[in-house]
Amino acid sequence: MPVQEQPDVADNLTENKKLHRQTQWNGALYYGAVLPLGLLVLVLAVGEWVPFDLWVQDCLYDWNSRQWLVAFDKHSALGLIFYVIPKILLGIFAGLLFLLTIRQRWGRFACPWNRSRLIYVLLCMALIPSLVAILKAHTGVAYPRKIDRYGGGNIPYRTVWQSIPRHIGEKRYKGWPAGHASGGYALFGLAFAALSRPGRRRGLMIALATGSLMGTYQMLAGNHYLSHTIVSMLLAWLVAGVLAVFFRLDDNC
Repeated sequence: MPVQEQPDVADNLTENKKLHRQTQWNGALYYGAVLPLGLLVLVLAVGEWVPFDLWVQDCLYDWNSRQWLVAFDKHSALGLIFYVIPKILLGIFAGLLFLLTIRQRWGRFACPWNRSRLIYVLLCMALIPSLVAILKAHTGVAYPRKIDRYGGGNIPYRTVWQSIPRHIGEKRYKGWPAGHASGGYALFGLAFAALSRPGRRRGLMIALATGSLMGTYQMLAGNHYLSHTIVSMLLAWLVAGVLAVFFRLDDNC
């Protein structure tokens, strides 16, 4: 190769690397922030005009006995399986991640993730439920079991935007979004932190399965509407995606 062509080849390689990084950045930004944010706005908009939450909850309510398909009881078998134990397991998992951030090698076991990815997953598990808790405290949405349609009292069904203004004489509930399911969906960080495509798929399946099972239990017990669970999922996706862009996980494999 002529000597004078070597700088051109080097420049082309540098340009290709820059283009590849820009493509990665754009893809991470789209799938981690733009797409979940767009879907979140869509769900909120549709929920204001289409009462699909009531359509679903009507199917989960026994109109003859005036009871929900599942009686909410933390000490029952279902309560332990879908409410108590998942919280304990998530807490144990977070504790293990914290230990790995301090020491990544324990005997023969060496964590394949670097400290940055471990901290990222821990932040997802902390920030996602915290954001959901803040929204629950300020939106005032009543639980399905508390509205008059299902024998809960004199509170009518209201959408999120209808619930935010204070209604004189009515208690402010904390039904939106789904707080319990947010703990499971906080595992979305596993999908973004994984080092391979199969790992990302497994992380996504774990997050969706855990959050959806926890959310479905609450719906069956009349504690949340379908949209509450979907919004928690999309918020988890959005937070995990934005944090992944901030941590530049695609450049940190």
